[in-house]
Amino acid sequence: MNLYIDIGGTNTRFQLDNNEVIYTKERDIISLLDRLIAQYPIQGVYISFAGQVRDNIIYSAPNIKIDKLDLNALYPDIKFRVENDVNCAVLAQSDYYSCGDIVALYIGTGIGAGVISNNQLIKGSRGVATEIGHIPFREAPFVCGCGKDNCVELFCSGGAIKKWAEYLNGDFQKLDELPKDLYHNFLEAFLYSASILVTLFNPKILVLGGGVVESNSFLVEYLQKNISKYAFGASLDGLEIVQTRLDNAPLLGCKMTI
Repeated sequence: MNLYIDIGGTNTRFQLDNNEVIYTKERDIISLLDRLIAQYPIQGVYISFAGQVRDNIIYSAPNIKIDKLDLNALYPDIKFRVENDVNCAVLAQSDYYSCGDIVALYIGTGIGAGVISNNQLIKGSRGVATEIGHIPFREAPFVCGCGKDNCVELFCSGGAIKKWAEYLNGDFQKLDELPKDLYHNFLEAFLYSASILVTLFNPKILVLGGGVVESNSFLVEYLQKNISKYAFGASLDGLEIVQTRLDNAPLLGCKMTI
């Protein structure tokens, strides 16, 4: 039996083989694994994780409290494969669209990207090649989970909305509830991030996903209308910008790491 787990910035979901997807608020990976391994004859575990992953080892996560974690060493009798969650998502999107030049930009608790170029998943020497959420944008009065105070993620993410509400002692919780200047900054950071990805990787398809996009589908049309303001013109020729049609794309994608 195989276990598939998607650990996002806020939620966790898992699936045993092709059974029902289970949603849980459980955030302790070891506790979850211990419980499930004790209950089921699990032989392989495939994890989509919202953080920095290399060689199946979890190194860090801006929005999850976790230390370096080598699950293969902790559970030597079980096969483990661990990959970044948006990398998993773009694998699923590439398969769905039969496209080998595709970018997935997901906005949830954080903002992240996965890139497949010329049929190859772009990971970089340390597995952090497409961490779009941690490029400089503008300074904020608080720090990101990565330790910097100028990340895109501090302006364009569900976590950013929460941080600004706490900082300003405001009662806003959603994108359309943001004060005018923060709403503008969110859209600018979104446009900036997408334009960088399109200019650098020249995909055929840019797929938007994540909880914030799901709740604000107008962002797709906004990007379609405005991306030419920032992106390199030649990279826009033939580009499709779409909202994901897949439920649980990171979970689907982690199955493709087998």
